[in-house]
Amino acid sequence: PPALPAVTPNKNSLEADLKDRSSQRAVLRKLWSIYAETVLPLEQQSFYDHFGAPPVSREEFEARPQVLLLGQYSTGKTSMVQWLTGMRSNHFDVRPQPSTDKFMACVHGNEECIIHGNAAACLPQLPYQGLAQFGADFLGSFQALVLPSERLRDITLIDTPGVLSGRKQSIGREYDFAKISAWMAERADLVLLTFDAHKLDISDEFQQVMEVLRPHANKVRCVLNKADQIDASNLVRVYGALLWNVGKVFQTPEVARVFVSSFWDEAYRFRDHVTLFEEDKAAVLKELESLPHTALLRKINNLTARVRRVRTHVVVIGYLRSRIPLHLRAMGVDSAIRNWLCSNLETLLCEAQRVHNLSIGDMPKLEVLRGKLMAFDGLLRLPTLDLAEVHRLDEVLEKEVPQLLSGVGGVTLSKESLKIPDSPSRVSTLASIFGFGASKRRRTE
Repeated sequence: PPALPAVTPNKNSLEADLKDRSSQRAVLRKLWSIYAETVLPLEQQSFYDHFGAPPVSREEFEARPQVLLLGQYSTGKTSMVQWLTGMRSNHFDVRPQPSTDKFMACVHGNEECIIHGNAAACLPQLPYQGLAQFGADFLGSFQALVLPSERLRDITLIDTPGVLSGRKQSIGREYDFAKISAWMAERADLVLLTFDAHKLDISDEFQQVMEVLRPHANKVRCVLNKADQIDASNLVRVYGALLWNVGKVFQTPEVARVFVSSFWDEAYRFRDHVTLFEEDKAAVLKELESLPHTALLRKINNLTARVRRVRTHVVVIGYLRSRIPLHLRAMGVDSAIRNWLCSNLETLLCEAQRVHNLSIGDMPKLEVLRGKLMAFDGLLRLPTLDLAEVHRLDEVLEKEVPQLLSGVGGVTLSKESLKIPDSPSRVSTLASIFGFGASKRRRTE
């Protein structure tokens, strides 16, 4: 596969790399312990899988960084996967018309083989157990392609069917494409939105897919593919149109990074911007190569964000449960309780936010929560608020996660800091992982 020039590692660097990997595994085990022993039980008690998100499996937690490729049909997604892996597999179907009809995870293995969806969702080495919730119809359209590609040792590439226009998008697809894309984007470390330089029109169906990516906009990069097939003046116009179209959908103040090139090994047709094409190819490779090195920090960040959401959810659900009138509890009629909660939901959310000092940014969306309550059976099963459990989550956020993060980036104390510096024996594990914060000892003469 294409790669940037590499420096031959020496013995010391190899030993340091092994030590870093061992330290990373130790921190990862601690993270999993925090989630499995503290957060997951509260998620289960408060039905977070219904109101928020399904639980994180151990396989998802341990997974290699994943790169999701999405785009309309014939934008060069599969060709880009071929270019990145350096493999020419018979399972890659590259044609001008819509060809790829399955979600395909390209994973590393010693020999090329194909693992079909139902088996892939059961395999403990793969993080796709959660796809079983979408049923056999979808699993029939999912497969894992095992390839002996060196790049796949560190990352997993997920190729997807092209988004079609109109009724073609739903014909023959017995699953919700946007919902599957949202599930995969949530778990991906990077999302590559591919566009064909010849056709930038965004169909309503593709706009729907892009909108489910909005919560993950920080992971999204745009790829303007087949850029060598148009001349220099038209390329400038196409680039500007792409920025405008993407900005209109994502509605973010910052425009997503756009990589402009033709991501295959063929010779360029128009060579006006050949330097730009080569630079952006190298930039894509550099970003992919950085993913394994920053994976641990992303996992810590994702866990912290999830703990905050779970904490707010536990408080809100407990408050709603406590406010159900006594006569409705005594009657035990689910429909009456549901109607009361949904009718007073806006007021109850404002009260919960004020009483428990919750952040506005962490509060659930009113209409989303109302829809979840309408679909929930047995509202008296909702747990009452246990402040001890909330304080335990606060401890995770205020003590346990900061202990793992202390020393990251080598940030030193200010001269005016009142904090007692850590002794050498207490240097953070993460400091050694990323090579920060460790000063060289001076030799004593």
